[in-house]
Amino acid sequence: MPRHSGEPGSRSILTSPDAGASLAAGGHVHISRAGQEILVRRLLPIDREQLAAGYQELSLAARRARFGSPPDQLSSRELDQLLDLDFDDRFALGAVVADESGERGVGVARYSRRNDDPTTAEAAVVVLDAYQHRGIGTLLLWDLVAAARDHGITTFTATVRWESSWLLDAIRAAGAAVHPSEPGVAAVTFQLPDLPADVDRAEDAS
Repeated sequence: MPRHSGEPGSRSILTSPDAGASLAAGGHVHISRAGQEILVRRLLPIDREQLAAGYQELSLAARRARFGSPPDQLSSRELDQLLDLDFDDRFALGAVVADESGERGVGVARYSRRNDDPTTAEAAVVVLDAYQHRGIGTLLLWDLVAAARDHGITTFTATVRWESSWLLDAIRAAGAAVHPSEPGVAAVTFQLPDLPADVDRAEDAS
């Protein structure tokens, strides 16, 4: 069940100007381990500008962790690909927080089903550097697991650079197997549980 905070002095994401559309897009409000409301919802075409701007805020290390050989900025074609979603074979979730200007996107989780094995999907999670180590990536991961299970996916695979130690620690804590792959890169295999771990456990992870 979605949960929300009534913390005094904080702006509730449920009262942000974009809250109605976000919740209608399958959104769920979580409380991060830092006590902040995090709305996790489907990635939408209206997120295009925030995707482009968010990429510019990522450090080089974060870009390399997600894209391998990252471009200086996302091209129009790359943004088209990131938003080419059918929410079955290609699924993406965004994490947003509310500030005085509305919603701010702070992370994305996505999967893409493999053509040769419909029960397996390549998965990826990225969180803006300024919002890392707050449990947001873990919240995104578990909501992505729930969506994947609903669409018949039982296994996630991923490639992660060894330098992304915080991400590998979170992946291992979630129960994934991590093995060496190419130089500098780990291969991750995650057998999805029948039910996602409860949010409280996820929020305690890195």
